[in-house]
Parts: sequence; C-alpha cells; structure tokens
Amino acid sequence: MLVRRECGAKSPSHYVLSNAGNEIDVSRLARMQGRRFFIEHAFREAKSDLAMADYQVRRWDAWHRHMALVMIAMLFVVKERLLLKQEAPLLSLADVVMVLEKLLPKPEPTPKQLARLIQERHRRRQAATESCRRRGGEI
Repeated sequence: MLVRRECGAKSPSHYVLSNAGNEIDVSRLARMQGRRFFIEHAFREAKSDLAMADYQVRRWDAWHRHMALVMIAMLFVVKERLLLKQEAPLLSLADVVMVLEKLLPKPEPTPKQLARLIQERHRRRQAATESCRRRGGEI
C-alpha cells in the first residue's frame, strides 16, 4: 500500500494498492502514482476534444485505426502547444482544436451533394425502421 500526502498537507490525500514486489523502490511507485493525474487528464482531453470516444466500429482493426488517428492528432496538438509555450502559456488542447476548426477551409457542399446526403440519411432511417419491424419492435 502506498500512502501519499501533498506537500504542506496535514493528512494523506491518496491511498493506492500495488501488486509490485518488495524489490521495487517506493520512490519509483510514488512517481508513477503522481503521473496518474496527467495521464487521466490527457485521456479526458482526447475523449472530449479529439473524438477518442466517438467511434462506431464493428471490428477490432477499425478500432485500432481510430485510436491511431486520435493519438496522431494528440501528438500534433501537443507539439503545437510546446512550440507556442512562450507566446501562449495557457494554450489548451481545446484552444488548438478551435483555432484549426476556424482556420482550415471547409468546402461548401453543392446541392447535388446535399441531396445525396439526405437520400443516404433516409435510406439508413428506412433500414432501421424495417429492422425494428422484423424484430417485432415498436416504431
């Protein structure tokens, strides 16, 4: 069991159980546990700002591709933050994503493309309705 107390605190703030053997240095365990906040923060940012949690896949290889793209995006954003650390010390991942959304050009869809998009949405909706009926569900 590892008990950690923040500097200046009167009582312990974290209790962590570890399955590490006795040969592991306690200071190493403490460093690893201290890094946990930053790892969890990175995952939270990736989920909220880089769509890490927004996937709809049927096979494991598609999930791997999605996660690889998210990690590449995370690497890009982290490098941008490091490059701009002096000029913008409070720059967040969400800030970089917002700037990219505003600066990168978005093609305007043509009426033909919009019609195809609506047709595809209607096709999917119809397929979902028919699937529900076949299973005996209500619509």
